[in-house]
Amino acid sequence: MIQWTELEGENVLVTERDPGPDYERLLLSKLGSQRECRLVRHKLGIERLLSFVGAGLGLTLVAEGATGAAHPGVAYREVQDGDGPTRLNFVAYWRQANRNPTLAPFLDLLRERYPDLSAPGAPAEED
Repeated sequence: MIQWTELEGENVLVTERDPGPDYERLLLSKLGSQRECRLVRHKLGIERLLSFVGAGLGLTLVAEGATGAAHPGVAYREVQDGDGPTRLNFVAYWRQANRNPTLAPFLDLLRERYPDLSAPGAPAEED
């Protein structure tokens, strides 16, 4: 585990594709205006960025779901602040007219792993 503040002064590799811009905003908000890191933007996907990390060219942010892939020279670490692990919120929706058979199992998986915090009676989210 590392703290957000430990990323100060590091080369942080971000993709110009999604979710790179979101990770960039998150990083800047966690470091605050008093600290700096060197953002290195690339028009590459996360797989290529992880190769750059393995080559020692910097670090990158990935979602927990991406940590199962093994890349030579890459170690995954949880980033925390004073409140514990950082949680990223997301929204999933599907058009009623779309009858793709993968929808139901996918939404079931999301409901199982990530409770709907906006639903009435849902557990309150801590700030």
